[in-house]
Amino acid sequence: MAIIKADKIEIEIQKQTMDKPGSNYFILIKSEKANNNFLKLFASNKKPIIKFTEDNGNFVKNNFFTNNEMEY
Repeated sequence: MAIIKADKIEIEIQKQTMDKPGSNYFILIKSEKANNNFLKLFASNKKPIIKFTEDNGNFVKNNFFTNNEMEY
């Protein structure tokens, strides 16, 4: 697994509401760094789980949002 250092990161979750979509959710992950841009696309029929963690050097604290708490 490679770690990519970026100046800017954007995560977009699109709920596909058109008639008969290929998948229910479309997830785009974009990053920018000087002369290098990166884009990764995912598709899923299950609602994505958004997870935010905090690492203080000794342990990682989980602060995640359940699907019921997120409005997407």
